[in-house]
Amino acid sequence: MLFALGLLATASAEDSTFAGTAGPETKEKPETHVTGELGGAFATGNSNYYTVNGLLNASHQFDKNKFTFGAGVNIGGARALVDTDGDGVAETLQDEYTENVRRIFGEGRYDRFLSDKDSLYVLAGAFHDRFAGYDLRSHEQVGYSRLLVKTEPTEFKTELGFDVAQENYYGNELDPDYQNILAARILLGLSHKFNDKVSFADTFELYENVIDFEDVRILNTAALTSTLSGKFSIKVSHALIFDNVPVDGLKPLDQTTMVTLVATLL
Repeated sequence: MLFALGLLATASAEDSTFAGTAGPETKEKPETHVTGELGGAFATGNSNYYTVNGLLNASHQFDKNKFTFGAGVNIGGARALVDTDGDGVAETLQDEYTENVRRIFGEGRYDRFLSDKDSLYVLAGAFHDRFAGYDLRSHEQVGYSRLLVKTEPTEFKTELGFDVAQENYYGNELDPDYQNILAARILLGLSHKFNDKVSFADTFELYENVIDFEDVRILNTAALTSTLSGKFSIKVSHALIFDNVPVDGLKPLDQTTMVTLVATLL
């Protein structure tokens, strides 16, 4: 039996995919937008696993000020076949599900617009992902955002910032089990509407450790969204995170691919 709210194929990630905010024109009247996303899968029989992912995004803009917030969760587990009689063949299904994905994250941001295309911003965020080696990774950032292209179908922007991160590692094997990182950050963001129903967005971020130049982190998030109705749309997204200096014993590349149902709440 297979029940699916959406399809989720995931590997642990190392940073929030909620990065950057579009630079709209300043608004004379306050505007508030809230969207929620949900996806997941549940299977029994020859395959036994579950995945659930959810995301909430909100923004509020008035005068030359804009607040944005995003939070989400990705969890998953599976029941594996094990060798119980020592013959080298895995034939017995585990009684309990073993969790293999758990990521909880959130980030808030404030933009102060200097013009319709320029803003200064501050943001703070954190996430927990023990499968990526982090008990908690928090960070604070300040920077400048510039909207380079703004047409009816297309927007292209760049951001320059400075990021301070606090990494607390999962488990007691590492010594020390924490690290502070100072990094310069550059962002390139593109969004394009093919028509009234289909749009594409991509965000690329580069973090360069200003103390250890070998410590480079790259984040890329791409999404294709198709409107189903006035309130609902379907989104296919892919997040890539590359850390040239990962947590000891872990791989440098994480990727997450999701298909989610998006609801416009406000």
